[in-house]
Amino acid sequence: MLKHIAVRLRKFHHGQLAFNINESTVVNANIEKRDPALKNLLEGFLNNGLEYTVDGCDLYWFQIDDEHPLSFYEPLNEVEVVFESEWFENKKDSFRHMAGMKYFDASAGLANQFTIKDQQRKIAYQLDSAA
Repeated sequence: MLKHIAVRLRKFHHGQLAFNINESTVVNANIEKRDPALKNLLEGFLNNGLEYTVDGCDLYWFQIDDEHPLSFYEPLNEVEVVFESEWFENKKDSFRHMAGMKYFDASAGLANQFTIKDQQRKIAYQLDSAA
């Protein structure tokens, strides 16, 4: 199942290492830079209290493919948000015809469907092979 996932990492390449350990394939990385709707969604999260950096770990977006359910990732401390890519594509289809502020409001407004985790928490992950 394809998923969009935003994770907190000290270094970008830690994402690839962690997904490999979990037998997940990284399909795409830094996707918020190329997807206007995802970029707007990120703005919605920021407007709702999401921080760029938590406990020295920056936020990175990936699209991954694996057999794990969303519930596998949701409780992980370093995961800010995860959702099915198909859900997001369907949402984008519903407002693709819009432009300007209507498009922004529709895509950023999706953030209201998620709960922001505590932004003061400690992000403690271990990767034995992480440099």
